Amino acid sequence: MKLYLVILFAVTSVCLYAQEFLTPHSTEIRSVWAMPWDINTPEAIDELIQTALDNNQNELLVEVRYRADALYDTQRGAAKYPNPEPQCHVIKQPGFDPLAYALDKAHAAGLYVHAWVIVFNATPLDQKLIKKNYIYQNHPDWLTRDSSGRQMSTSRQFGNFIDPGIPEAQDYLLNVFSNICAGYPDLDGFHLDYIRYPESNMGYHPVSLQRYKEFCENQAEITFNEWRIMQVNTFVERTYHQLKTINPRLIISAAVFADIADANVAYAQEWQTWLRDGYIDRIYPMAYNVHFEKHKKQVQQMKLLGKDKSIVVGLRAWDDNGRSISLNSGSRYTVADVKKRIDLTRELGFAGTALFSYAGLKIGNAWADLKQLCYSDTAYQQSPESDSTMSAMVDFKLVNSGNEFQIDITIPTQGYWSWEISDADYKYSVTRFYKQGENRDYWDGWLKTDDGVNSKFVGSGSYMVYLYQDEADFNYFIPIDVESSINP
Repeated sequence: MKLYLVILFAVTSVCLYAQEFLTPHSTEIRSVWAMPWDINTPEAIDELIQTALDNNQNELLVEVRYRADALYDTQRGAAKYPNPEPQCHVIKQPGFDPLAYALDKAHAAGLYVHAWVIVFNATPLDQKLIKKNYIYQNHPDWLTRDSSGRQMSTSRQFGNFIDPGIPEAQDYLLNVFSNICAGYPDLDGFHLDYIRYPESNMGYHPVSLQRYKEFCENQAEITFNEWRIMQVNTFVERTYHQLKTINPRLIISAAVFADIADANVAYAQEWQTWLRDGYIDRIYPMAYNVHFEKHKKQVQQMKLLGKDKSIVVGLRAWDDNGRSISLNSGSRYTVADVKKRIDLTRELGFAGTALFSYAGLKIGNAWADLKQLCYSDTAYQQSPESDSTMSAMVDFKLVNSGNEFQIDITIPTQGYWSWEISDADYKYSVTRFYKQGENRDYWDGWLKTDDGVNSKFVGSGSYMVYLYQDEADFNYFIPIDVESSINP
């Protein structure tokens, strides 16, 4: 059983306590995406939960931020993270809080709930709604442009996109996400969608272009797509560390394009790096291709990443013409095709499946056929048993010793271990051989950017320590507050 532990401590103090982290679960993840129209009333949420239970699902991805709006109470987290976004237009009862209601009811039924948010896609397609859209009305200067300098059309790619290369826009989004996490501490996860550029010819906002030019002149000559990738990667990493600081138990995940090459080149969505570098907990690739051989090739490529238990394969569960995909519907793509994809996911050993969407399966009660074919058994996501003995064997202390930082580490098993300390933009990492039990190390206090070009000395503030061993049973996320530092 794999455990993730969170250890909180002050910079000059001993370890205060160890808390068990929510892990990749011991049984298959069975997740379903539920859109705003599926959660806009208490009755709709009750139906969603009952459907998930009846069909042996165990996780709900509920869309609580559609297009710069809220299907939650923005005031709950406003004390530290003020949030100006309005209530979503689909909510039927003024003041109704879909996220709070879903959390209460789903947890009582034994279901996990992840807050699904749209990231860079900012506006809806409906022209009437665009006129009321918060980003379009208040920050039209954030909307991305093509290589000719023209602002993206509101009718393309399901609406206008914020340009990821604008720092102010990134800060705004991070504050909104922090508002949600601070307001709903019972959340099991936070799910990022549209965490990308809209297409390959977008991202040419003047602010981003100027930053790109300065980067190439002062740091490194890179292609513009590499620059775009850097903007998205940086935002994912910032989001990960920020939300983990607010709630270390959160599973941070993202819905991504299943074709790795296409994701990188067309959308600057280099999600394999997020997995490799440890600033995403799970990836939900949207493997929606109706051609099975193409689907199979995509998931086999995912298998080569060696991150099976961090990948939940997203599966197509709808008909383009709005018909049922039940076995006898006459549709060219039915639950029989979904079954083939679920079987392959299980055969390859991935963490589970996510179905898009709940509403698509409701048509003609395709859920019933899918349950019979694939989900006849109950699969609870079981949190691991507490292991107080192992918790007690882990300790990490950062002590100012005058001219450097002394690192005292207690390790549960002998071998090569890595630890990394980082903020949003800078980090320091090292791998050492440590014996089981107490070890001592030293650090000069300097942090660097990922490319190693820029560096800074650690100062007062919040940082994240990640202590891990490759392919080991225990990893540790350690948020720390540095109150003082040595002189560089």
